[in-house]
Amino acid sequence: MSFFQNPHSCDFHGIWVLGDRHLSPEFRCYGNKGRGDEMVVVWEVPPYDLSGNDVDTATTDTLVIKYALYNSKNWNTLSINIASGAASASAVTPAEIIGNLNNDATFSTFFTASLGSLDADVSPISKKRVVIRQNKPVTQFKFYIVNGRAEEKLKFNKKAGVAELPTYFDRHSVGNHVTFSDGQSLLVPLTPGTYDVDANVIDDAIDAHGVSLGLTSGVVQADYKLLKGRSGIFNFQKITVDSSDRITQIIEYQAGAIAGDLGRKIQYTYTAAKTKPDQITEIPHTLSSGDFVTPA
Repeated sequence: MSFFQNPHSCDFHGIWVLGDRHLSPEFRCYGNKGRGDEMVVVWEVPPYDLSGNDVDTATTDTLVIKYALYNSKNWNTLSINIASGAASASAVTPAEIIGNLNNDATFSTFFTASLGSLDADVSPISKKRVVIRQNKPVTQFKFYIVNGRAEEKLKFNKKAGVAELPTYFDRHSVGNHVTFSDGQSLLVPLTPGTYDVDANVIDDAIDAHGVSLGLTSGVVQADYKLLKGRSGIFNFQKITVDSSDRITQIIEYQAGAIAGDLGRKIQYTYTAAKTKPDQITEIPHTLSSGDFVTPA
């Protein structure tokens, strides 16, 4: 299993095609509900302390933007020092950030930064926030703000979707079109064991209404657990044998099932020292905690 973030405005819907194509499980990573198709906004109240480092020790004075012109599979990176010339790097204002952005030649070619208003129960001055809008329509241009550095302080991605998805869907991560021709370049992989920024993104993930998604960066599930007993082709078996190494019982269940789900109990009955069973029965079985096995 892997954690992914969706910093774009559109939702990601991934279908894991299994045995029964009509019942293939769907996995979703909702889009960033705190942005529009052609613009992003800051969700933290100013001023901003950009004088230090983020949790991965990278300076917080730099905003990093990924953008793609015409072909959403070919991404470029733009890094801008948004604290340059500020009266105080520990209290950078929206106006100072906007000035630094618009004064960058590459940024001004593709974007326009302006002052917006934050819907929050704070003073009128603190309500002002940075808005970044692309200069081309979404049919020609796409962009998102990279996690970490200045984003850690500004929170453009505060309401971006985060989800646990099977590693299969890494094919749809930004840049993976080089390997997978069907890649959608929508998802950003999160690696909490390597980057503390990613761990915080997972732990702090919220939905569009500000409710925690309840994800924990320290708990990484195996792909099979995400099937939740919904696959007809990936089955586990717990086998019991007697002193003569004869199979006496098999508990069978679909990958990812949990206690209380439906499984199957297969029982073998032998007469005397026979090696072949005289009787085999298969009955419904409600799974308990002792029925499960872990893949090697």
